[in-house]
Amino acid sequence: MSAIVFDMVKNAGLIIEGADIGEISTLALISLFTDARADESDTLPDGSKDLRGWPGDSFYSEPWGSKLWLLYREKMTTDVRNKAVKYAEDALAWMLRDNGEGVVAKSVQVTGSIPKFQTLALNVVITKPDGEVISFTVSKRWETQGAV
Repeated sequence: MSAIVFDMVKNAGLIIEGADIGEISTLALISLFTDARADESDTLPDGSKDLRGWPGDSFYSEPWGSKLWLLYREKMTTDVRNKAVKYAEDALAWMLRDNGEGVVAKSVQVTGSIPKFQTLALNVVITKPDGEVISFTVSKRWETQGAV
């Protein structure tokens, strides 16, 4: 795991279980936990006007990251879990697109669960074009105490 991803995981309070964290899973973690720019129609968790997003998006044809950050102050419910799965799928969809050098993954599956109180777990299964399967689970304690 790269030092950048290690720091990101530690600072975000994430628990990663499963496969060794190699190149593909590192890219997946960066995709999941880099803040994607919110749409004007999205409700921002802190009530600000800051849509966030990665500055490099202005130099790239497709946005990077996920909108998981929009859910951090939400109470953990089935609806929030379902939104988290959708945001994760959207963040990893780039792996399925051929940018001229082939696809990174043949398939990407994300499932979500609430394994214990106020904890979200996202299970990510990535099948590479050669058939190798990379699977890991990322868990995060959801804390709504910061909600205003």
